[in-house]
Amino acid sequence: MKKALWVVCVLALGRVYAVESKGDSSVQWLPGGIGIHAGITGVGGHLAWKLPTKARLVLRLGGSYLGYKKTLELDLGDSSIVELRPDFVIGLVQTSLKWHPFRRGAFFVTGGVGYTWRPDIRLEMTAKTLLELGGIQMKPEEFGTIQLGVRWSPIVGYAGFGFGRSIPRRRFGMGVEMGCYYLGSPKVDMEFEGFLETTTLAEQTPLIERNMRGYRFLPNLQLVFTYSLFKKPLRP
Repeated sequence: MKKALWVVCVLALGRVYAVESKGDSSVQWLPGGIGIHAGITGVGGHLAWKLPTKARLVLRLGGSYLGYKKTLELDLGDSSIVELRPDFVIGLVQTSLKWHPFRRGAFFVTGGVGYTWRPDIRLEMTAKTLLELGGIQMKPEEFGTIQLGVRWSPIVGYAGFGFGRSIPRRRFGMGVEMGCYYLGSPKVDMEFEGFLETTTLAEQTPLIERNMRGYRFLPNLQLVFTYSLFKKPLRP
């Protein structure tokens, strides 16, 4: 999977715009703009190249990161407290192509592919106090440990639209982008130590996965701030 992403990136970079000065045949493979973004999928940055076509295309290469690992305590009532340890990370490297259909407009549509090195959500649950569950008392060591995980494909597709230029006509620019990642069908992992080992819950994994088939998409909404690396950037 990693090799496939590197191939995509290399092929994309092979199409970047070559900035050529007058009277000089030397070619510099430099991006026309840089940007930072923040939104649902975290914070990150990207580089942008104007492609030498009449279709007003811009190539972007960048990444984003979002993580949450704070331990939580959940009170179930009757002084029964369980401890939750989520392990949630979105780490994404992505290349995408933007198309501006209108010469003087900032509206664009975009599509691309990305790679995430942590395509899963993990949760560990333990008991912190004596539990009272349906009239049954259970010590923390009897409750044991519950480990849950949901995994998706590390290769994701992306489509979206928005307003703003990756290579602004002035030095600084701002925009907004909305879209959706396709993650593939989720896979469920469950491990138990304690009273749940005696149940048949683990055998229900295929049924749980079928019920979660609709969770294949991750929405994206982000603000984008861009900066042109040239005083007179080429306009898409």
